[in-house]
Amino acid sequence: MLRLLVSLYIVVFASIIAINQGSEAVWRNWVEQAPDDLRHATAVATHYKHALTQLSEEDLTSFFNNETQLTVFPYEDVAWLPEQLEALKNGEIITSFDDTGNALLLFVVNSTSVVQLGPFAPAQSATTKQYTIKFLSFSLLALLLVLWLRPLWVDLVQLKRTSEKLASGSLDLTPTRSRFSAIYTLTQQIEKMALKTASLMSNQKQLVNAVSHELRTPLARLKFALAMLAPKDPEQVAAMEEDVMEMEVLIDEMLSYARLEFANQQLHMQRCDLAHLIQDQIDKLRRTTDKRLVTDITSDIPVKCDPHQLSRVIQNLLQNADKYGQSKIKATLTTHHNMARFIVEDDGPGIPESQREQVFQPFSRLDKSRSKETGGFGLGLAIVSKILSWHGTVCHVGESDLGGAKFTLALPLIAD
Repeated sequence: MLRLLVSLYIVVFASIIAINQGSEAVWRNWVEQAPDDLRHATAVATHYKHALTQLSEEDLTSFFNNETQLTVFPYEDVAWLPEQLEALKNGEIITSFDDTGNALLLFVVNSTSVVQLGPFAPAQSATTKQYTIKFLSFSLLALLLVLWLRPLWVDLVQLKRTSEKLASGSLDLTPTRSRFSAIYTLTQQIEKMALKTASLMSNQKQLVNAVSHELRTPLARLKFALAMLAPKDPEQVAAMEEDVMEMEVLIDEMLSYARLEFANQQLHMQRCDLAHLIQDQIDKLRRTTDKRLVTDITSDIPVKCDPHQLSRVIQNLLQNADKYGQSKIKATLTTHHNMARFIVEDDGPGIPESQREQVFQPFSRLDKSRSKETGGFGLGLAIVSKILSWHGTVCHVGESDLGGAKFTLALPLIAD
């Protein structure tokens, strides 16, 4: 950051000095040295005054009689302003203006006579030139700042693209940076961190694939061995088989959740009828549950989603309600303010308000005993949260009128 501040200070300081010196040079050569009748006449009047003060009274009278460009009159004939009279007595050349706005140059000779030279057209206003120089100066300063900011902008855009790739799970990182950027060291460190993160994500993906193959093989051999031992001790073997099946389910869920880290790269977003997806999952649940299932599904609800992944969300919410509900499950699909709202409620123990955010964390369960009656490993709602994040929404937890938990998700409707 020190490099950034120092470079900005140097660029601004040097630019202001250079532009200021350049503006003064342009002003002297373009404005002050520009042709000006009045300024030229003032120089002529100064020459006349110097020459006339050297003449005698007779020569001066003869000169005025022969010179038609000069007008001579006693200075008492004019009602001078005090400052004008003071300047004339001090031997200065003053400027006055006639009724038409033309300039008159006046000076005193021999302390009695006032010599008038003119009239001359007044000097042109330099306001336009002044504002033109200011505009060009500020434009040049802005251009210099843009040149300084360009490498910084390139690096920031590159960092944005890198972070977007990491967020989407892409590991194809090709960082490029400008050595002239003021944040060169910062971008260097961030890119190292990004490459390290990409390496960790790649290692995680390889670990998931290894677990998928390596753990299933010994589990299969163990199941085969238990099947061979079943005739000798059926009860003991049956309990062991349940433990093996539980381990297999856990591995499946862990692998399923791990694959979600990379699945959003293959999302297939399309127009879907949300009511149809929900009804399919409800029909599946009816075939396996012994609880009363109440539904209120509004038909023809078009949304943009990945139908496979969103069906998984609906299935997990319904299975969660079936797992913890006592006797009744309620599923509702409505529309409100251009949003589709899907609500799943149960009459189970509910979720305390202080733990409603926690249930979406991986391996998080309110039932710490992990009893086989309720089953699960705390990954179902974590999967729901992950998939919904790809769809730009979240699942909210509340209290149901049935006495248990209430899960609500909302998706924007799309135009027909």
